[in-house]
Amino acid sequence: MNEIERYYETATVIYQICRTFFTAYCLVFWVKPFLEEKKKTWRVGAAYAAASFFFEWCPFPVNVMLIYVCLAFAAFLVMVHIDREYIAQKAFLAVAFFCVRWQAWRIVACVNNEVFRLFVETFPNKTEMIWFVEYVIQTGAETIFGGFLMYGAVKCMLWAYGRRREHMNVKEFLLLATPAVFGAFAYGILRYYQDIYQRDTGRSPWNLYGSYDWLMLLYSVLCFVTILVTAYVFRQWKNEQEEDKKREVFSRQVQDLENHIGEVERLYRDMRKLRHDMGNHLMTLERLYDRGAYEEAEKYAGELRKEVQDVSFHTASGNPVTDVILSGKKRQMEEKGIIFDCDFHYPPGEKINAFDISIILQNALSNAVEAVERDSAFVKAAVSNGKNASVKEMVSNEKNAGKSAHIAVVSYLKKNMYMIEVANSYTGELMRDEQSGLPMTTKNGEGHGFGLENIRHAAHKYFGGMEIGKELYAGEECCVLRVMLQIAD
Repeated sequence: MNEIERYYETATVIYQICRTFFTAYCLVFWVKPFLEEKKKTWRVGAAYAAASFFFEWCPFPVNVMLIYVCLAFAAFLVMVHIDREYIAQKAFLAVAFFCVRWQAWRIVACVNNEVFRLFVETFPNKTEMIWFVEYVIQTGAETIFGGFLMYGAVKCMLWAYGRRREHMNVKEFLLLATPAVFGAFAYGILRYYQDIYQRDTGRSPWNLYGSYDWLMLLYSVLCFVTILVTAYVFRQWKNEQEEDKKREVFSRQVQDLENHIGEVERLYRDMRKLRHDMGNHLMTLERLYDRGAYEEAEKYAGELRKEVQDVSFHTASGNPVTDVILSGKKRQMEEKGIIFDCDFHYPPGEKINAFDISIILQNALSNAVEAVERDSAFVKAAVSNGKNASVKEMVSNEKNAGKSAHIAVVSYLKKNMYMIEVANSYTGELMRDEQSGLPMTTKNGEGHGFGLENIRHAAHKYFGGMEIGKELYAGEECCVLRVMLQIAD
């Protein structure tokens, strides 16, 4: 090997290393929003770089498409190792990136071939050193152009698909992955026949047909646009689905409020009837006492007392709508064995709508009940499976399992701020969604997961806000939701 060949080899190695690191960086940038542990995202890029270097300097030839499949699979395995949730989404991320990767570098190669053709035609007679300088400039420009093209493509994909970690079913995965897979498959077929032609004739198609590179360039651009449009349409479709679900939840809450109002009206009718008959009841009691029928009088008084309780609210918050909601939730919690502490008082004046307060209470207490039930089931399972837990975990779980689950709701005024606090006993871990900043829900049915969004929306109507977190509340580990509403002067 002469000196100029060593120069070429060195330049080629530098080019391969730079291209690999550029691509690894873009891969990390692509998958980072979808992994919970951001600090470990670099492992995905490191796995790609290691596998890429292995195939670059592999002593035996490997099919290019097989290399792409192996690199995608390596990135997928590392992502799953870092975060074992949303597996289908991670598979899509791996497939989409490597299809975008070959498209970007294919575009670079097509442009590079045409520039080289123009260079050869313009300067037909060149020394070896000029050829080498041209090669260095060409590979350097290709590396920079390819890196920026990859980065731009990933930015476009993130804009179209979004940055949301989410479950993806089989149909959704096929919808998103099919354009990428078919594009890669078609490219594999083209590459296969190109290699056959070059092997049989000893010449590359682009040397004989000037339009070949332009057709490949157009094909690569169309493949990327197809993937981009599919991701964008998918995201719009998902957003519309969520909006439909939010409207459905809102409609249900309106129906619940109508039912609450109906319940209030029924109770008031019963109270009016009772008040109308109260004179007769008192007269009957007086006659029984005058006759000395004390046992009958006591029995009659007990029945009257029960009737009064039936037409009375279990809580007195200062508003009939919130009275019905709190009374209903109290009965629900008593049936489930949950202790309910209520110190809620409706805000004074008419600045805050009862409908908005009902949305906050209904969603907050429903979420609290579900959280307590899930946490209780977790604790019971941990205690029953004690042989697989550490001594420290066993002691902690047995201690928590012996406690009664409880929920507390408190409201108070702080200057012109009306505060609502809902706390429930909770020993689990609170995971947050990066997009919304709200705790992640584990519910999978339709209309689930929008309760906190509705609470936040109601708070924003009064220039307020909402926060939720884990803390020691009344000396116990709890999940606490605080809602702040501003009462206009």
